[in-house]
This record gives sequence, structure tokens and C-alpha cells, in this order.
Amino acid sequence: MNPAGTGYIGRRILRVEDERLLRGHGNYTADAAFESLVHMVVLRSDHPAAEIKRIDAEAARAMHGVLGVWTGMDLCAEGLGGIPWEDRPPPQGSVAASELPPAGDPSVAMPQPVLASGCARYQGEPLAIVVAESAELARDAAEQIIIDYAPRPAVTDTRRAGVRDAPQVWPQFPGNRAFAIRCGDAALTDAAFARAAHVTRLSIDIPRLVQNPMEPRNYVGTWDAEKERYTLYAAAGKPQAVGRSAAREIFRIPSDKIRVISRDVGGGFGSRNVLYPEEVLVLWAARKTGRPVRWLGSRSENFLSDTQARDQAADISLALDEAGRILGLRASVCSNLGAYLSPKGAIPPIIVSKILTGVYDIPAVDLEIRAYYTNTPPTGPYRGAGTPEAIFMIERAIDTAAREMHIAPAELRRRNLIPASAMPFTTSLSVTIDSGDLLTAMRVAEEAADLPGFRQRREQSIHNGKLRGIGYANMIEWAGVGPAESASVSCLPDGSVIVRIGSMSNGQSHQTVYAQMIADTLGIDIARIRILQGDSDEVPDGLGTGASRSVTVSGSAMLRAGDAVIQAGRVHAADMLEASPDDLAFANGRYRIAGTDRDVTLEQVAARAVAGGADARNGLVATSQYRPAESTCPNGCHIAEVEVDPETGMVTLERYTIAQDIGRAINPMVVEAQLIGGVTQGIGQALLERAIFDPESGQLLSGSFTDYCMPRADNLPSFTVKLLELPCTHTPMGMKSCGEIGATGGPATTFNAVMDALAPLGITSLPMPATPHAVFQAIRSARKG
Repeated sequence: MNPAGTGYIGRRILRVEDERLLRGHGNYTADAAFESLVHMVVLRSDHPAAEIKRIDAEAARAMHGVLGVWTGMDLCAEGLGGIPWEDRPPPQGSVAASELPPAGDPSVAMPQPVLASGCARYQGEPLAIVVAESAELARDAAEQIIIDYAPRPAVTDTRRAGVRDAPQVWPQFPGNRAFAIRCGDAALTDAAFARAAHVTRLSIDIPRLVQNPMEPRNYVGTWDAEKERYTLYAAAGKPQAVGRSAAREIFRIPSDKIRVISRDVGGGFGSRNVLYPEEVLVLWAARKTGRPVRWLGSRSENFLSDTQARDQAADISLALDEAGRILGLRASVCSNLGAYLSPKGAIPPIIVSKILTGVYDIPAVDLEIRAYYTNTPPTGPYRGAGTPEAIFMIERAIDTAAREMHIAPAELRRRNLIPASAMPFTTSLSVTIDSGDLLTAMRVAEEAADLPGFRQRREQSIHNGKLRGIGYANMIEWAGVGPAESASVSCLPDGSVIVRIGSMSNGQSHQTVYAQMIADTLGIDIARIRILQGDSDEVPDGLGTGASRSVTVSGSAMLRAGDAVIQAGRVHAADMLEASPDDLAFANGRYRIAGTDRDVTLEQVAARAVAGGADARNGLVATSQYRPAESTCPNGCHIAEVEVDPETGMVTLERYTIAQDIGRAINPMVVEAQLIGGVTQGIGQALLERAIFDPESGQLLSGSFTDYCMPRADNLPSFTVKLLELPCTHTPMGMKSCGEIGATGGPATTFNAVMDALAPLGITSLPMPATPHAVFQAIRSARKG
């Protein structure tokens, strides 16, 4: 600890969360005990597209220990609403904001029913629930329910969804098109292509991913009949937002009639951040039964019911002059929304429309994005939320262009990077990058990756009968944007400080990093600080965690609240010291009369505030808000080195180097861990992960870890991380977001390294992910050719 209470920011403070968690003292939703607890099981559709002709639940209802069986008809009879979209798709044409339909309007996208009735639109869609005395009994009862289906043709493929004869998911959305985005300047881009010396064209299919946080989703709902109030205990990333949405859209009650409590949450990445049917159902069933109701999702249900991710397809053309300068970019992108536009489902395609040019000076862009419905689980944000897709597209296009023009991929990148002297720089897609030195990031990455030694390492691999490749990717994140967040800081007479903040940790080290920030602001020991989050009664305002906003937005609100509490205490301190407030200096937790040794401590001032009538629970308290004016734009360069066994197609990742500009690093150890964790997920996307649906039946074929491969420790190398700290120009401490940028860089960097290894065999295309089977097939085809 630091007894002076200063200098915490920038230090590698060990996480304060870890001792409790490593000793098994975590407080997860599934750990919570409730008296008279009963259990809920969800019966899901076996078919990706089917008419529901009849649900016969009489046998299940008659079983001893079953408290109830309910279907969509029961919910409709009580007037419960559906789960609506929240983030608006871009309107078609020029429409005034006042003329836009309200959020959730069915004319834009149909809400998802909490329990479907009449029609199932994806395999795994909830159709009925059983509540019983035990989970085993509830499962047994669910097996007794008979559903009469009339299966329909299904469409699951992203490119297939928009063709003329594709099965229709929604009759009111012909061609399965949900919305389209058109941006850039078509005429300017046409002119750029007309004068180009070289045009690169490629098609890219980014597979669908299943989000797999360590802790499956699980919830407990309770009902207080006297107060007519629900409480939801949830493994949720946005507890306040989930409660507000359930109250407003589903139950149509005041938002304070639903309390949401999230304690420890075992990972999130985006799938935690939206309202799900099961959250509504445990609350509704708790009111129906008068008892606490638990739903504990299985890993198999995770594959069928959680929002999934990525699933975009793109046709890209890149126009370049003789020297390799990019003149223009033309792209047509298809985005798979699944059967419903999920609450955050519009975000990934929207972000592609903002970040497709990456970190390059591309003067002309013509981009069209079409979002389609399919008979698959809804998609939504997943660590990066559209940015990994966009960066993969542009980085693969640049790599391909470099090989076609016989220019080193690194050199082609350098020729087109936005120079530091041009910052702040506004791209052709109207995103302003406030700061960054991209050429320096490349240089630092190359030095750390031992680029001069690569030739010798490649020769050694060839000697061993292997192929070796090196891959680059430069990346940027459009992050830390959105609405305001608020925070409060309470200084108590016992010397402790309580921070109430609207974000929600899913493993991002909030307890440590926030404490470092407020300890330096107040000049006190970090051990005195307690961070409260995840309870809508304690912190009613807040949007939870997402879009890399925790430190940059919530943290900035907390810093302002810290400054405000110092100012609030100044009046009390002046009264105690019989001095003017203007004559007081504040440092190291003390107010001092300038030029004297007369001072009072922060806790003494808090005691004075309580004695003067302040709430003893909060002591000396101040609340503040921070609204981001711009996005933060973390950026950097990654370099991967792989070895490929041509006899098996096995790819081994030998080295991975990260040079990342994240602005001010509050805790470098935490930042490095965030980067490595994100890169690991990107490596999984590049080499291993893909959700596969049967093209005929639409059934999910990769429905477990037996069929869906996740990266393990032995798939990964040791990582080299170099942090570049170029301050953001508009956050209080110069922080930039860091939680998602690793996942943004990982896929393109790793895949480019595989393609570099295969290039000597004349292989120019490969399906993603680069599994051993895909690589072996490409090598065999190349050898036959």
C-alpha cells in the first residue's frame, strides 16, 4: 500500500478483487440462497422455423411438485409486452429526428416475444416454462409437454438471406432486409477507381461466433406482494438498464418497481448486456407462485439462447495508384441480425459504417451495408461490436493488395497510415481521431517482434518441414461514446470512502482501477475506498458496462465527483479552521490553511458534515456526471508469427506482439491483461471458432464444446506488450479505452500470418477460421494445382 495516498495512477497495483475470488468467496448469482426457492426450466423450439399449432401441457401440470406451466398465450392474456430494439438503425433517406418512430417501434423491427406463440423463428426460441420444486422435476415435467409443429423452410446463411427465393422470416420485411446503411461518396469513389493503377478485389466471410463467458446466464426473481415490487438477481452487465427495460416495455410499471442486483459476474463481452426472456420469466413466475424462482442456464442453452456475434460477409474493392497509395475503397457488406433485431443488434453494422477505413488515409469511400433477418439466434455486440469485423476487412484488403503489387505488406501500410502531424484527423466516414502516432506504433511493434530475426526463424522452419509466416494489423477502436454516466463519492467520519458508480464489472478490475483513481484524487490510502455497483437501489442511474466506457466515461464522472466532494468539504473545513475557503489548500486528504500547519482531515470534515445534518450513511457526499463529447480512439499495431505443418494443416502461434496506444494507463498490469484477453478471443475467431448451421434443416450443428472449439492455454504463445501513452485530448486524465482493442486486432493479425505462411504455395484465399482442415484442404488443392 501507499501510505501517502498518492501516486497510485500508473502503478501495477495487484487487483484487490483477487484474494476474495481465489479463496472461493465470490458472490455470484448462482451462489445466493433463498428460502422456499423453486426452479424454472425453459422449453425451447426444436425447429428454426415452424408454426406452433398446439402446446399440450396437461401431463406436466398434473405432476406432483410442479407449481405451474405457462406458455406465450398466458403472457399475452396478461398483457406483457415483448423485448424491443433499443439502438436505432439508421433511417432510410433524409428524415428529421422528430419524424422518427420511437424506440422499439414495431414498424422498424418486431419485438421479441418473451414466450413465442403461433410461430417459432429460431431453434432455441422460448415457447413455455415449467416451475417446480426442483430443477430435476422441472426438467422431467418439460419432457412431458407435447408441441405440435408444422416446420417451415429456414434460412441461416448471411449471403443467402437476401436472394430472391430465400425463405422469409417476416412477411412485412420482404427480402429479409431489416435496414440498410449507405455512406461515403459514390461519385468521388467512382472517380478514384477510374484513375487507379491497380484494383484489388476480395470477398470475405466472417463467421458467426457463440459468446461463451465462463459463467452461464442465470437469474433469480422474487416478488414482494406488500410493496408490489420485483427484485431480479442477475448475472448482468447492465443491471439498471435491464431493470428499466423490463419495467417499461414488458410489465409497463414504474422503473423503481423492479430492483436489479448483480454482484460478481463471470465474464460478459456483450452477451450480458441486454434484456433476455428468462429475466422477465423468473420475475413473472415469482409473482405467480409467490416464491423465489431460479433459472440456471446450461452451457447447451447458452449455444441456443444467448445473443451471438459477428456473422458478416463483405465484397471489397481497393483502388491504388502506382506508388501504392490508396485512392478509394468500395464495399458491400451483409450483416446477419438473426430472427429479431436484438436490443443492441444494430450496433455492429453501424460501427462497421464508421470504422471500415481503419487507421488509413483513404480519401474516397463508397459503402453499403445491408442487415438481414435469418432463422438463427439474434446477434449483438461482442467485444469490439463491429470493429473487429471492419478491421479484418480493411487489413485483409491491404494485405491482398500488397501481395498483388509486390510491395511488402508492412511497407504498404506505412505508405497509407494517417500521420501524427495530421491529428486530429477526420476520416472519410466522419470519425474524428483525436490523437495517435501510428508510425511509431508500427516501429515499436517491429522492434519488439524481432523482425530482423524472422528470416532465420523461417529458414529453420523450412528445414523442419514447416511453413512460417508473419502477419500485421493496424487497428483503431471507436469507443467510449454514448450517453452520460454519473457517480457519487461519499466520505464518512470513520475515514472510509464509498464510490457509487453505474458501471458493472464483469472481470475488468473495477474495484482496483477505480480505487486507484479516487485515491489519487483525494490523496488517501487505497484501502479506505469501497466501490459500490450493480444494485439499482444503491445506484439507480447508469448504463452498466459496454463500449469500453468504464474508465473513460464512468471513471471520468467519478473523478468529477471526487473534485466536487473536495469542494463541498471546503466550506466545512473553513468553518472548522475559522478561515476563508479561498485560503485553504487540499492535499493528501487534508485541508490546510496555506502557509501554516493548521489543518483538518477529510474524515473530520465528514464528521462535521454529519453533525450539521448530513445523512450519516453518506457523510460528505457529492455527485457528478460526465457526458463524452467524442469517442476515444485507442490504436496500435499487432504482429503475429505462426508456423504451419503442411502435412496436417495445424497452425501453431509462435509469437504475438502488441504495441498499443491506450492513452493514460491507470494500471499497466490490468491494461496488459485486458489486451491479452481480447487478443486471445481474436485468435479463437481466426483459427478455431465458428457456429455451423445445417444448410438444409437450419439446425445448429456446433452446439457444444465438442463441436465448437475455443482457444486453450496451449494454443497461445507468450505475449509481448508495449504500451504507448499518448493522452486522449478530451478525457480528464487522457485515458483511452482498452477493453476491446485486443479483440479488434487479434483476428486480422493472426489470419494474415497464416496467409503469409501459405503464400509460397500460391494460396491466396482461405475460409475463416483457419482450422487444420481448412488449411490442409488449401494446401492439398495448391499441390494438385
